Amino acid sequence: MNFDIGEVLTHAWQITWKNKILWVAGVVFGLFFAFLVPLMMTPVFLPVIMRSTDLNRWGGAFIAIYVLGIVLFFLLMIPLSTFMQIWLTRGILHGTQDEGELSVRKLIRESQPYFMKVLGLLLLTSLATTLITFIIQGIVMIFTILTLGLGMFCAMPLMMLSYPLMFFTIVWMEQAMNGIVIDDFAVMDAIRQGWYLIRKNLLPFGLMALVVYFGVGMVTSALMMPLMTPIFIIPFSFVENNDPNLAVLAISFLCMLASAPIFALVFGWSMAFTKSAWVLTYLRLTRSTGSPQPILQEVTA
Repeated sequence: MNFDIGEVLTHAWQITWKNKILWVAGVVFGLFFAFLVPLMMTPVFLPVIMRSTDLNRWGGAFIAIYVLGIVLFFLLMIPLSTFMQIWLTRGILHGTQDEGELSVRKLIRESQPYFMKVLGLLLLTSLATTLITFIIQGIVMIFTILTLGLGMFCAMPLMMLSYPLMFFTIVWMEQAMNGIVIDDFAVMDAIRQGWYLIRKNLLPFGLMALVVYFGVGMVTSALMMPLMTPIFIIPFSFVENNDPNLAVLAISFLCMLASAPIFALVFGWSMAFTKSAWVLTYLRLTRSTGSPQPILQEVTA
C-alpha cells in the first residue's frame, strides 16, 4: 500500500490549523502540567518552614497536604487524559470530513461510549510497561551486584534500547486507541490490530515517529525553552546557609504562572497535530486508496 508521509503531515497541519477547537484538549493538559511544575517545586520552602520556631509544628501537616495534593493531581489526570484523547480523536475524524465548525457538546457525547475501553487500554499499557521496566532494572541491578559494578557498563546498551522501546509502545498504544475510537474494537482486538499494522508497515511508522516525536518535539522545545527560564533561576535563589531567597523564589513562581497560558497554547497545538498525524496514518493504512473516509454515525451514551 502506498503511504505518502508528506500528504499525511500536510493534511494533519490543515486539520489542526483549521479546527483550533482541537487545541482545547492540549491546552487543558498544558495548564495541568504548567501548574504541576510549581507544585513540584513547593518542597523548596520546606526548610524555611522546618527552621521556623513558629511554623515548625506545621511541617508534618505541610508534607501530608503536599503528598495528598500530588496523589489527587495524578488521580484526576488519568480519567481526564483518557477522555480528552477520545474527544480529540473524534474531533479529528470530523475534521477529515471537513464538516465545518465542530461542536464541543457533540464531541463530548460521542466520546462517552469509548471511555471505559480506552481507560482499560491505558491502564493495561501502563501496567505492562511498568512491569517490563522493573524486570529490566532488576536484571541490571543483579548483574551489577554480581560483577561488582562492572556489569553496569555492559548493561548500558540494554538501557539505551529502552528509549526506542518506549516510543514503540506509545505508537502501538496510539494505533490501538484509534482502533477502539474509530472502528469500535474491543481492547484486545484493538491491541492486536495495532500490532498487525505496525508489523506490516514498520518503515512508515518508523518515519512518522521520527517526524512526529523528534520533529515536533524540537519545535515545541524551542518555543518553550524561554518559558523554562524561571525554573533555571530557582537554584540561584539559595544563598548562604542554603537559605532560599524568598523574593527570588516568589518572582520565579509568578513568572511560571504568567507563562502558563503560553505553555498551554503551544502544548495544545503540538498535541492536536501529533494526534491528527496518527489518526490519519491509521486511516491511510486501514482504508484502501481512494476509498471515502469512514462515515461518522451519531453515538449515544
